[in-house]
Amino acid sequence: MRAVPLIGVLMFGAACAAHAEDDMQLLRNVGNASRQQALDGTYLHQMNGMMETFHLVRQSQGDSVREKRVSLDGPPREVVRTGGELTCYAQDKRALIACRISAMRLFPALLPDDVDDIPRSYALKRTGSDRVAQRDCQWLDLQPRDPQRYTMRMCIDPATHLPLKVITLSPRGDAVEQFTFTEVELAGAKDKKAYRPKLPQKFLLLSGKAASGADPSVSQNEVTGLPQGFRLLRSSARTLPGAGGKPVRHLVLSDGLVMLSVFVEPPPPESARMERVGNLHGAINMATSYQNDMQLTAVGDMPQTAMMTLLKGMHINGKGE
Repeated sequence: MRAVPLIGVLMFGAACAAHAEDDMQLLRNVGNASRQQALDGTYLHQMNGMMETFHLVRQSQGDSVREKRVSLDGPPREVVRTGGELTCYAQDKRALIACRISAMRLFPALLPDDVDDIPRSYALKRTGSDRVAQRDCQWLDLQPRDPQRYTMRMCIDPATHLPLKVITLSPRGDAVEQFTFTEVELAGAKDKKAYRPKLPQKFLLLSGKAASGADPSVSQNEVTGLPQGFRLLRSSARTLPGAGGKPVRHLVLSDGLVMLSVFVEPPPPESARMERVGNLHGAINMATSYQNDMQLTAVGDMPQTAMMTLLKGMHINGKGE
């Protein structure tokens, strides 16, 4: 008599596990399509009461991807990706700065390369259907288990898994940032000239040799007191502009979706110290705090108050390399 309920429990558990695996495979498909799906389209980027328009072309052959996005309003700028190398092109220094800022969020590739850690801090919810750029799509929500973080909503093309629309919501449910294709063809331009930059000045944003995942040699004991789900991916010493030639410790933290850079450096004189938060671009914020003999500055896609709480709660052990 007791075998029947036990079998039912086992079947229910197996069904839940299978559904969870389906969700993870869907998320992997979305991540791959957002970086590799061939396309030719125009999208809107809305944030902070402003709106930008970009034209994006992309072609993919195996693991080799090339793409170019061109601003259609604002300072003329182009962002070109060839494999793992990302370069900004502009007509002058002002436009080049704008290009570097807009390259901080490259729709539709807003998910990390490795999505397997996302369930550590977020639940995937399928929340209905919609229509974007004359295409049917399915809403997928990445809802944080910590209510202090952003929610990401994606409307996914069911055939290719390409995100056609992505909305970042604040903990209060306000739209912080939104990307939307207004038109898109799921085939890239075949003419090689479509991927060549036309503007003169350039700045290499990301080398093809740059690390994209976690460094297995990093000890998690180097940073403690992080919010639930966060872990240290990389730690290094860098020399940054304006730092007087002194090395600055650079920590990269992630909760699976959020990517935070934390810069650790000597603090200014006591009279000049001031904790502050600010918005850099769309969902990208920054916060500065102080801990013992260190100034901590965090930059990433996390709400400002949550970012400041993280800085105040974390403890950095050792002096780094």
